[in-house]
Amino acid sequence: MATARLRKTFHYPADNSDDDDTPRDLDEEEQEKLIKKLREEDDERNEEYKRIFLAIPTISATSYIPALIMSRLVQVKLISLLSMTSLIATAYILVFVPNTRAEPSEPMKSRRQLATTPEPSPLHKYIGYLNGGLSLLIGLNAISFKDNRGVHEGFWLLCLLPVVSFSIITLARRLMLSVDVGELEELTYIYKGA
Repeated sequence: MATARLRKTFHYPADNSDDDDTPRDLDEEEQEKLIKKLREEDDERNEEYKRIFLAIPTISATSYIPALIMSRLVQVKLISLLSMTSLIATAYILVFVPNTRAEPSEPMKSRRQLATTPEPSPLHKYIGYLNGGLSLLIGLNAISFKDNRGVHEGFWLLCLLPVVSFSIITLARRLMLSVDVGELEELTYIYKGA
């Protein structure tokens, strides 16, 4: 049995139609308005993401309270305390550490960027590395708690929470950089002076 194919008829584009496919040049004022609107939308979206992802380390930190109070082993109390510290540091990174792209090199930066970019504090520079190392160390301790008879059966899973939480927050912070409005501003100033 033969199948019937329907053909679409070809239509020439109308001479008086507006070409929506061709970009329209924006003047300086329109560029600034568009960039301001994009920055506001990006800031709002990032704040929503921060509020949503902040629940991960804060709820995870409360799961260590029973182990911290009821356990008789010093090792369990120490790991619980370190895990809570790591999760609080993860929440601190999400909320307070500025989320910036890695800069390629110093000579490539414009004078405007060099003048407006403040030097990050040592805490903001190194807290991510320290927290990543701490959460990885706690995660490796999960192996020692897996078959330990003096510890609650699921405690080894709790030891994995800091590294999982830190990984999720790090990925979320990278995704929040999907729109870099600063690059758009640099492009407008490059062409403005030309």
